[in-house]
Amino acid sequence: MEQLIWSLTHRPYVTVFLVFFLALSWLEQGGLRTGLWVVSSYLVAFAAEWGSIHYGIPFGVYRYHYEALRNDLVVLGVPFFDTLSFSFLSYVSFSFAQFFLSPLWVQGCDVQRVTSAAVRGSWSTLILGSVLMVVIDLIVDPLANLGKYWFLGDIYHYPEPGIHFGVTLANYGGWLVVAAVTIRANQLLDRWLMAREQRRRQRVRLAYLPGKGLLAPCFWSGIVLFQLGVTYWLAFSGQTGLDADRVQLQAVTGSYIVAPILVLAAMQLVKPANRVAGARADHCRYATLTEASD
Repeated sequence: MEQLIWSLTHRPYVTVFLVFFLALSWLEQGGLRTGLWVVSSYLVAFAAEWGSIHYGIPFGVYRYHYEALRNDLVVLGVPFFDTLSFSFLSYVSFSFAQFFLSPLWVQGCDVQRVTSAAVRGSWSTLILGSVLMVVIDLIVDPLANLGKYWFLGDIYHYPEPGIHFGVTLANYGGWLVVAAVTIRANQLLDRWLMAREQRRRQRVRLAYLPGKGLLAPCFWSGIVLFQLGVTYWLAFSGQTGLDADRVQLQAVTGSYIVAPILVLAAMQLVKPANRVAGARADHCRYATLTEASD
């Protein structure tokens, strides 16, 4: 328990992102589905990390520095906070994908996403959500690889550094697999739960919050911009032993990767064709998961 508390208090960015994920998921899909997402995403990520540190599958070969993790909760060789991060990274990417694929209801500053069950469970959402999670990792892992220069700490290394600022392509392939498995598993769970709820004539009423449609894009943006901010800080920190030119290039290339996605997200808010009105807009204030399939 002491190690768990230490991890949550000394990795505050993970704790803050986790709390925000729990709130967002509860607002968008209710408590049961949120709990299932936490459990399923943790198990998928844990299996992937355990397989990687022992067999190099699916993330490729890397090694944790357990001396640097002596105060953290480590489960069978895998840091708990690291695995738990996949819960909010996978969900925000899944939700952000729905933002791109769903029409919006906009009234002043109030933006609501009107997502059907078909979109929520679609292959398009699965593929886009998986790619968006890999994009996060294109920023996160090169920065984590420099952990000894910032508050993350020197917690791991690649025995054979990869071509993307020391990160291997296998790592990104593994993230794509983990994202796809996590999202697909929860899409299938969602479909099963909806069928059960319809048979029982149950309705999962979702809470209304002004601007709820903006939470997922803001959350996803917040994660990558936080990581980019730390990267830029490192690039100009003047620390001894740090290749400043390389880190500056890392920060700039990361910005070029993220910027088009943020521009496209902003365009979603101004496209006239991306609007709903009338009866469908009622779902924004009185939405249920089963009604969302209408």
